[in-house]
Amino acid sequence: MAGKRVLIVDDDKEFVKLYSLFLKNKGLEVAAAYSAAEALETLESEAPDIVVLDVMMEHFDSGFNVSREIKEKRPDLPIILMTAISEETGMDFRPKSDEEKDLMHADAFLDKSASPDSLLAKIEELTG
Repeated sequence: MAGKRVLIVDDDKEFVKLYSLFLKNKGLEVAAAYSAAEALETLESEAPDIVVLDVMMEHFDSGFNVSREIKEKRPDLPIILMTAISEETGMDFRPKSDEEKDLMHADAFLDKSASPDSLLAKIEELTG
């Protein structure tokens, strides 16, 4: 697990700061991006082992679009989508099947209220 590279993409700078610190303390290397465009640029320069991606950034569905673009470039790169949509709207966006995850171009989906340990466990699961 040590040395794995995580790219966190979120326009919430506090979220990025807190989770980056937590993951670094667990031995991971962390890069950050704060927009969809920056995520795609950082993907090229940082070569992460996994991407943690917010769904709602500049636009309601920015994360889904970025996820699709990442999977087109690097289909084997695991992506965890994180969102507060469920908490903010009351609508449940979690995929109900592997087929729905495929449609979202994601390997996992977590609510932003998930604990840092839950995120770490999902990163470990997806990166081996």
